[in-house]
Amino acid sequence: FNLTSRIEGYWDRNDTEIDLVAENADDKVIRFGSCKRSGSKLPADVPVLRGHVDRFLSTSPAYRSWKTELVSIAPAIDAQTRASIIAAGAIPQDLNDLVKGL
Repeated sequence: FNLTSRIEGYWDRNDTEIDLVAENADDKVIRFGSCKRSGSKLPADVPVLRGHVDRFLSTSPAYRSWKTELVSIAPAIDAQTRASIIAAGAIPQDLNDLVKGL
């Protein structure tokens, strides 16, 4: 993911909370992430994150035509949980994934 804007979270008074919002303006990709301490909680959180993203996009029309990516982040994510996250439509990332190549 080629980051072109700093990573931020997003929240509003309508119960929309997104832990991570990052953009790649060059390729018009916006990435939304949910962070949990336990990877096992991430698969059930993907639909919740999707709802938060939908509310974000409804108030941010400039991003509606961009490709959106959902990312589920935890310190550790086992293989079975990774498969569940992918099946739910998100990208699993744990600390090993995030520091790979550094």
